[in-house]
Amino acid sequence: MKKYAVLFLLLSSCAAINKVSEVDINENFPHDEIQKIAVVMFETPVDEKKRIWFTSKTSIAPDAGTILASITARELAKLGKYVVVNRKAVEEDLKSKNLKVEDFLQTQNYMDLGKQLGVDAVVVGKVEGFGVSYKPKSTGMFLSPLVTKVLFTVRCVDVTSDETIWAVNIKGSSVTDNERVLSSKLISEAFETLKTKLN
Repeated sequence: MKKYAVLFLLLSSCAAINKVSEVDINENFPHDEIQKIAVVMFETPVDEKKRIWFTSKTSIAPDAGTILASITARELAKLGKYVVVNRKAVEEDLKSKNLKVEDFLQTQNYMDLGKQLGVDAVVVGKVEGFGVSYKPKSTGMFLSPLVTKVLFTVRCVDVTSDETIWAVNIKGSSVTDNERVLSSKLISEAFETLKTKLN
């Protein structure tokens, strides 16, 4: 798998955005065979009912997996390389069959998931950070947010061979953008790199 690293540092008088994206492409995979893909909800290490705090004092929003999957689907559709199945259609299709995405993700049974959805590949992800970082006071109270941080991976998996077709690792922080805006910028830039490398 060939790795392409892209490092961005944007500075202005009142804001700083730090971004690091790594794009890995499986050079041995026949990429032209992948026409139709589905983006499913990303895995998060949190209870979906509440925001969780890590020792680093960075929170992960409870709906981070859904938000990032939706942004990813939108940005992939913009590339014009794949037919991206509508995320609501994916959810409704599985619901009508009494199936849950979580069951496929836990077992990593992408072949069956692909068959159920009628796609060539599924795009999955894992969220490790999606929220604001706070600096604690000695009293245990929090100061105002210092920075928004996001950290996640996106992976496209062939449903017939379970091979990883490509993967993108994204890490970024901003003092002005919220999680959604920051993630959109990072995904868009990473996918532009992906598109260039796939062509």
